[in-house]
Amino acid sequence: MDDGWPEVVQGWELARSPGRETYRRRLANNVTVLVIWESVAGVGRVKARVGSSGLGRELTCSRADFRDRESLWTAAWCVVEMAANLPLFEGERESSAESLVREPVAGSVEVDAGALTFTLVSGRAVTVELSGEQVAELVRGLGVAGRVEA
Repeated sequence: MDDGWPEVVQGWELARSPGRETYRRRLANNVTVLVIWESVAGVGRVKARVGSSGLGRELTCSRADFRDRESLWTAAWCVVEMAANLPLFEGERESSAESLVREPVAGSVEVDAGALTFTLVSGRAVTVELSGEQVAELVRGLGVAGRVEA
């Protein structure tokens, strides 16, 4: 769905206006996470709403403004991780965001720091970005799986 968000930055749609940056991440379960940074005031907030436009029922929002970008983005990713695990809301349509890719991987997997890129048999490439904690869990899981198969 293209509704006029002019930029994409690290997977977030971005709209700029004087003194404000609004970031939007639409999830497959019809939840939209919004991050608003007021650059003049140096404060930001995070919201999650039902609906792909971000105009629906509010699920959560930050109680106070964040005064630095690092804290704001830490909170934003926590909200995304929480919201991604919610079910599709009853009475809502699944959003246009792709929810599941199930297709065989062709060839090898490219591994970069914190990211895995799979080329699928359709020729489409899918990159999965992982946090440091998720990388550690993956390594532990692969180690356990390797010992079980041996």
